[in-house]
Amino acid sequence: MRKTGTKGQLRKRYAVLGDGITEQWYLKHLKDFKDYRYKISPSLFADVGIEKAAGIIDELLAEGYDQVTYLTDYDTIIAQGKQEQFDKFVRKYGKHAKVLICETMPAIELWFLLHFAFTTREFPDCAHVERELKRFLPDYEKRKSFLEKKAWFEEMVKGERRAIEGADSLLKQMVDGNTGEHFPFSKVPLALQEFERQKRG
Repeated sequence: MRKTGTKGQLRKRYAVLGDGITEQWYLKHLKDFKDYRYKISPSLFADVGIEKAAGIIDELLAEGYDQVTYLTDYDTIIAQGKQEQFDKFVRKYGKHAKVLICETMPAIELWFLLHFAFTTREFPDCAHVERELKRFLPDYEKRKSFLEKKAWFEEMVKGERRAIEGADSLLKQMVDGNTGEHFPFSKVPLALQEFERQKRG
């Protein structure tokens, strides 16, 4: 049974879906650090992908979750030739009030990099942005042995305001037509806004 909040109201339930272990560990550290209310799904830190994501989102909505946020990397979509499939995915959920899709180009490491430095450099894939990120987090690796440690996150999150401003600037440049094939962007700040709203709710 769902827990009740004030005045006997049902406590709202929120879920967040990370495409891979990098997103999922980031979301876990973020939840612990900011006391956010979402459930991370799936809970076993497994790769998801568009095909599985749609099923998981539908299941969470059917279970009565009040909001589902999905973080995904766009370079994988391009590499696998799934742009059309992703566009269909976005059309399915884009106007759904309970679903928020937040992609990053090329990968969430671009969002991490923005915590340390602003850039409009076009990175064709995750490996290229990782090399740049290692200027600031030299030991960075997409491995559990690194990602599960809180130290890298705690160092990075100090620059969250810089990252939000940088991401906002990149999205504005896209709207203004500065959109090369690999132009970097991140919609993670939209997720942060949603998490703050949930915390207040």
